[in-house]
Amino acid sequence: MVDIAALREVISLVWRKRIAVAGDLTLRRSLQVSSEGLVAKEEDAVGGIGLVLRALQDLTVDLRVAVTVVGDDGVWFDLKDHFAELTFATDYLQIDKRWTTPVDYQIREGQEVRQWRMRHEGPLNESLSLPLQMQLRAACRQHDGLVLVDRSWGEEAGIIDEEIRRVARSIAEQEARKRLIVWSDAALGRYARWWRYLPPGELADQLAVGGFEGIAAAATEHRETYFLQTGDGLIVAAPGQPAELVTAPIAADFSPDSVLAAIAAAGISGADSRAAGQIGAAAASLAAPVTTGAIAKVIERI
Repeated sequence: MVDIAALREVISLVWRKRIAVAGDLTLRRSLQVSSEGLVAKEEDAVGGIGLVLRALQDLTVDLRVAVTVVGDDGVWFDLKDHFAELTFATDYLQIDKRWTTPVDYQIREGQEVRQWRMRHEGPLNESLSLPLQMQLRAACRQHDGLVLVDRSWGEEAGIIDEEIRRVARSIAEQEARKRLIVWSDAALGRYARWWRYLPPGELADQLAVGGFEGIAAAATEHRETYFLQTGDGLIVAAPGQPAELVTAPIAADFSPDSVLAAIAAAGISGADSRAAGQIGAAAASLAAPVTTGAIAKVIERI
């Protein structure tokens, strides 16, 4: 039974929240290649956690802050040109010449889309990691909730490594009252006590093999709450509870960033995992931009 009044109450609180988002901030570069092999179009935008920050902005979250490291380089110079429209705070953003700002390439050639991330330096070293760890802890303390984006891009190193994941587990122990949400490709159990969003992909497929009972068992074993995206909606599994499918057909062009943002905003606004799953499932049925008003209309039909 869907408690529509309770979901409306959660949605009405979103605009008051202050949410920190940690992970790689990138320049998203789109190229369109003609049949002759010529680049016909090029477009730059904010990528990485910038997409989640934009999705939170669409949901009218009051304050959005980026917790990240970027390079003092040309890519960072280009990236800054696109900040004004996103209006997020950079108080926890480090700029350092020892790091390289990543570029996420999307190349469209006919119906085929290829994408990859490019950087020119190695992994985060200790002198950059330690300040980031402190920023992560401070941002969590000083905001209503924390979202972490920990996605792998082949061999390219990102700012979220095993040491940052260790800090994330420590934060979960120390900030038990704060809602922590992660989108991660890391092995299960790396984010104990966190809510983990799993869009369609290899990790989600592995988890789904065990069916509802297997998903529930994994949530209990690893102490993670799962929001597993399927074509029919979201499977929600919290530790010690049965897994449940919240039905809402997924849009063909849905935005995983928007679903993550909706689940995060709902949880940080006081929703339990089931209610957050209902709001996330509603968001997945929509094409971006996903707004609280659009989610509310979908919820009326769940």
